[in-house]
Amino acid sequence: AVVSTQSTGGCTTFAVWYTGLMPTWLVFIILGRDLTLLGGSGIAKYKSLDKFSLRKMFSFTDASFEVKPGWHGKLNMCLQLGAVLACLAAPIFQFQGHIYLDMYLITTGVMGVYSLIQYILT
Repeated sequence: AVVSTQSTGGCTTFAVWYTGLMPTWLVFIILGRDLTLLGGSGIAKYKSLDKFSLRKMFSFTDASFEVKPGWHGKLNMCLQLGAVLACLAAPIFQFQGHIYLDMYLITTGVMGVYSLIQYILT
């Protein structure tokens, strides 16, 4: 579930950035956070195995390691989805460059960094 959520969000974010609708700095924060979480999950899964095998490493039925999202991760995902929608809607409703859109995107970026720090600390 973590892989599918992160990859879907990452692909969507990249597509919106590629069209020029999302700022590059926010894409770096979002994709950097997602890749860090995926890498950290892989390392933690590897460390939780008693004996390494690819079957155990990529098994979805072996629950030797589990990531439990906190409120910060859930809020961050909502903000990221909202940022994608806001960036897509901005040219349609002519609010590109509006201060409220900029403030929302900054809030999303700050929450992404905060969420990553919380995951690293726990």
